[in-house]
Amino acid sequence: MKSKILWRILGSLSIFFVLCSLIIAFVEYRNFIQQPTTFPAGSRIAGVPVGGLDEEAALTRIKAFYSMPLILDVNGDKVHADPGVLGFSMEAGAMAAQAIGEQQGRSYWDYLWGQGDQSPIDVPLDADVDEEQLRTYLLEEIAPRYTTQALPERPIPFTTNFEGGQPGQRIDFGGAVSDIKAALLSPEIDSVSIEIVEGAEAHLTYQALEAFLKHNINVMGFEGLTEVYLESMETGDILHFAVQDGTSIKPDVAFTAASTIKIPIMISVLRRLSEPISSNVVTLLEQMIALSENTPADTLMQIYLDEVRGPLIVSEDMADLGLENTFLGGYLYLGAPLLQLFETPANTRIDIDLDPDDYSQTVTSEAGQLLSAIYTCSMDGSGLLTETFPGEITQTECQLMVDILSANQIGVLIEAGVPAEATVAHKHGWATELDGLLHSMSDVAIVYTQGSDYVLNIFIYDAVRLDYEEGNRLIARLSQTVYNFFNIEKQAYWWFD
Repeated sequence: MKSKILWRILGSLSIFFVLCSLIIAFVEYRNFIQQPTTFPAGSRIAGVPVGGLDEEAALTRIKAFYSMPLILDVNGDKVHADPGVLGFSMEAGAMAAQAIGEQQGRSYWDYLWGQGDQSPIDVPLDADVDEEQLRTYLLEEIAPRYTTQALPERPIPFTTNFEGGQPGQRIDFGGAVSDIKAALLSPEIDSVSIEIVEGAEAHLTYQALEAFLKHNINVMGFEGLTEVYLESMETGDILHFAVQDGTSIKPDVAFTAASTIKIPIMISVLRRLSEPISSNVVTLLEQMIALSENTPADTLMQIYLDEVRGPLIVSEDMADLGLENTFLGGYLYLGAPLLQLFETPANTRIDIDLDPDDYSQTVTSEAGQLLSAIYTCSMDGSGLLTETFPGEITQTECQLMVDILSANQIGVLIEAGVPAEATVAHKHGWATELDGLLHSMSDVAIVYTQGSDYVLNIFIYDAVRLDYEEGNRLIARLSQTVYNFFNIEKQAYWWFD
């Protein structure tokens, strides 16, 4: 009986002691989680010392540290820039909360025994820099104060020449953005040097060149239609415009191709021949291009294309190349029958009609594309010709075309506007109309110069009568203006007057 009472007493005491232990543990845990959290000595948040500080004090210190201006050293001047203005932003609250979490996560048992972990806490910087905002600051705040703007070349009115531009200065944006971003994200760096680069250049735009070419048309007093197509072989940039009596019109007017159609004939013939090209063919090509004779052109088409459909095969080849406004409707000899009447986007325009020849027509842009294709093919065997006719036209054949076009040395038109050291691979064209007068002239060329190689096509038309000398001087003047645009350091000067 006594034994049972003793066990009951012991059981009750055990429950009592367990309850007391739980109450003590609860009280101590509440004290643990309610005690002010201070960071151990040596602790850092985002590189900022926070040892001995609580969360609020640590957060204040971090924000104050990262709001201090960054010193930008520009040409010896000290510019104090607000990090926020430079695109800097950080998650200060999140970093402080992470540090608190690490501190509170340490052993509660260590707390009970007075052996809490006192090793420093280190939370890395959580921040970002908006590079676009940083670039905008440099562009709008630093560049205007510490750099000088480069001035492009300027056309000299009533000449074909350009006045040289002036070099300027610019910020090394790549280096500046990289260095400033690194400084903003590092607590150890408080200043950055911004490099100002000397010798920045500005170049005349195609828009300015177009205006200058139109100015020269006015200087020459030409009131007819002038259409110019220019393509840089270095950059691929294209300038293309048409103007009539001082008014701009939509370019790609249908012109009589005249002898410029002999370039498509040359391409079609060489496409169908295997290398090496015979000397007889080369001679015929030279007579067709350099001497601008019609009989060799007809002979080449009759022998190597088709005795009847030769001109239409040339037209089909142009269509395959995507040149829908360039065609040859019949042989070149007098009285040759018209094999086909072609309607094209250019010759069906209702806004302008030059009454082009039904036998052969082209537009300036397509003549330009053709010469550009010859140039590219001659350089490395790539481009429109070899892509359209793979295995049929080679780089060697394209170089032969350039050589033959370069042999067309007549000393007028585009060729007359450039100095002797430039090479002009071109084909000119003009023809007396049924009224016995000259109405149109054209010259299409690849021009090789020290400054840059380019394709230049110039077509002119006068409905009343085109004077040959007037047309020659106009085309030569425009040619020289373009040459000087690409060769500012070695310009040619107008000597016709």
